[in-house]
Amino acid sequence: MKTPTTPPFVSFIIAANADADAVDRSIRSCLAQSLTQIEVVCVLSGGTYSVATDLSSDERVVTITEPSDSAHVQLRRAGAEAAKASYVLLLEPGDEVQRGTAMRLHRRAVESRAQLVGFSLPATEAHRDRGKRSAEAGLLHGADILRTLVPRDTAAELEISRHLFETRLLRQAYAATPTGHPVDERATVFLAYASATSYAAVSTVQDLHRPPRPNVEVEPERRLERALHRITSFRTIEAIIRERARHSSDPEPLLDGYTAGYLTIIGEALDAFTALPPETRARGYEELRSFVADLDIISAAVTFAPDAVPVLVAHGERLELGRTPVRSVLLTTNVLTTGGVSGVLLTQARLLIEAGYRVTIVTHRAGSAESLVPEGATLVQLTGTSRRQRVMQWAQLCRRFDVDVVVDHRILYSRDWPSFALAARAAGSATIGWVHNFAGRPTYNGNDLQSLLQTHLQALAHLVVLSPLDVAFWKLRGIRHVSYLPNPPSPFLLNAGEARGAKPAPLGRRLELVWWGRLEEHTKKVTQLVEVASALQRLGVDFRLRIVGPDWADMSADRMLALAATRGVAERIETTGPRHGADLLDLIDSSDVFVNASIIEGYPLTLPEAQSRGLPVAMYDLPWLSLIQGNAGVITTPQQDPEALAVAIADLAVDPARYESMSRASVAAAAEATSHDFAQLYQQLLRGGLPADHSPEPTLEDGRKVLELLVFFAERSTPPPRPVPARSTTIAPALRPRSRTLALGRRVERGLAPLGRRIIDAAPWLRPAATKVKRLLLRR
Repeated sequence: MKTPTTPPFVSFIIAANADADAVDRSIRSCLAQSLTQIEVVCVLSGGTYSVATDLSSDERVVTITEPSDSAHVQLRRAGAEAAKASYVLLLEPGDEVQRGTAMRLHRRAVESRAQLVGFSLPATEAHRDRGKRSAEAGLLHGADILRTLVPRDTAAELEISRHLFETRLLRQAYAATPTGHPVDERATVFLAYASATSYAAVSTVQDLHRPPRPNVEVEPERRLERALHRITSFRTIEAIIRERARHSSDPEPLLDGYTAGYLTIIGEALDAFTALPPETRARGYEELRSFVADLDIISAAVTFAPDAVPVLVAHGERLELGRTPVRSVLLTTNVLTTGGVSGVLLTQARLLIEAGYRVTIVTHRAGSAESLVPEGATLVQLTGTSRRQRVMQWAQLCRRFDVDVVVDHRILYSRDWPSFALAARAAGSATIGWVHNFAGRPTYNGNDLQSLLQTHLQALAHLVVLSPLDVAFWKLRGIRHVSYLPNPPSPFLLNAGEARGAKPAPLGRRLELVWWGRLEEHTKKVTQLVEVASALQRLGVDFRLRIVGPDWADMSADRMLALAATRGVAERIETTGPRHGADLLDLIDSSDVFVNASIIEGYPLTLPEAQSRGLPVAMYDLPWLSLIQGNAGVITTPQQDPEALAVAIADLAVDPARYESMSRASVAAAAEATSHDFAQLYQQLLRGGLPADHSPEPTLEDGRKVLELLVFFAERSTPPPRPVPARSTTIAPALRPRSRTLALGRRVERGLAPLGRRIIDAAPWLRPAATKVKRLLLRR
């Protein structure tokens, strides 16, 4: 080994265990630096390589030899130990350093007194932002180094070749790594970040050329094996990090940074696991779980490998209801309001508390009306700022409250529920998904949530829907663990007291019509109420229509009144805004007919509320709705035909006997709707013992109805209005379809195809309807 006569400022370290030409190119680029006071430490693996004669004659080239079985990282570690300069730069064989790189990096280190200098590397698009974060960090000190370079819940960029290291710092980082373990150099870089007192960066001018690596295809099994070893390697520094954090006045960057690095590597393992052939995934899943805790797997998946979530769902064990006694139940929704979903949840909470269960209510957003929470229930709001934090908080809550069963009311309204169901499963809690609308709602909304549901339903212990036709839909899609249950009475209905009995017919006076709910056009079609009023006026009916409820994203009272003015019925329509309690009850009791114009609903609680006060109901047909099956207090007409609905109302108004008969039928129907022993039904559900008639087998008639309804909703498919979201501050992508290049309609059509095939196999004459659904969806 030769020693340069002039002390070097920068030592380049090259592990010479690759193609000789590549190593020689790297050495030549180092020797061509404008800063001449450098050395090149070339670490040989056994006798496999010798430096070219014209290079070895340069006194700045130093060669050392390590055993032939030395790993790549061991060669570089040996080079760091042999380096004579105060700063070292580690190169991959084939890297070519730009002529002014050493000068620029060394000057930056000296002027800023930095122990680490970051710079850019050629990057793929996927890594470009992470590389810029390192190179544009400026001057950092102490804990800000980790806080900036390895932020919480962000993919950790810890490539060793992106840094000029103070030699002493790098040696300390290598030395801190426990011996006897294979080392992933990302652990070394992280330890250097954690130990450094100062960090500087140079501009993003490219300093180093790295030629493309040969595209050598590695079998997925081998990729997974390597990734699992990298996980073990990175984990060897955990004890060191936790001990340092214990003695630190600012431990959060240390712990957050370590977690980000660890989960990044688990995410790589999940990518490899997802790429496994289906026949080997079960074994790969068990191997993954033998290296990594379930919650760490879920954390990495929701943060860095969302495509792995459905694969994890498919290969995990579904927790069956009834496997253990149920004592503690967690109910969840986005936010507690006076709306329908919240009303169902709150009634469930009250009934379960009365039955002796421990009830925890968890909301995912701020703004809940805490006064609505029944006595005995605990209300918790998730507070994490990233999906990973919320999912981990979810698992902690399941454990803290010893939750046996989760009832998730967000299944049809969110994409992230599978992550929470997986976290609950890892904590030993089964999840029941509660769907609050007809199964055709995603088709009408023009989204692929039906496919997301089917792909992830294995994460649920059970799926609860609102009608037998919904059960048929999901069973025809191959989902067996599904039952229907009616919704419980709303708090308004429970507090309304006894009905006044049948109402007298509205003879010799103005007909009073009423509608209440939120002024939403997308599903409730509130502008149809104006069209019905216009048709009634043309029929010569003397009436008033009162519309009760708050403005919504796509409609307001002012817009309704403006439309009424254009139709010439402004004097006939009154918008009252929201009404509650006794005010709403008085308004209902002073009305004659409840009018409903919705195009799609799951279980509208306004129907039994209206019928309980003796009001006949006039509405557009919702054929799946169990509430109106055999309900003599309801008149239905074809969808979106205001003339037909107006004629039905006008006919009813002039037929006192029929009106009074329907009023009596309404009271009876409301009594029937509220007569279910919901406490018993919920306990049977939690025990996995619902009667079989709540999960009927689908018939050919069910298949026909499903296809007809899908045609109807596909023809009218429009996305719901949504507010413009605030800019996201998290890195974690939401669960989403794998391919963004497919049109939405094509993805929906693909998801529904198995359903269509099942129906057509049994009933070939339904093929034209199924073809029409497909054609309509593929137009999108």
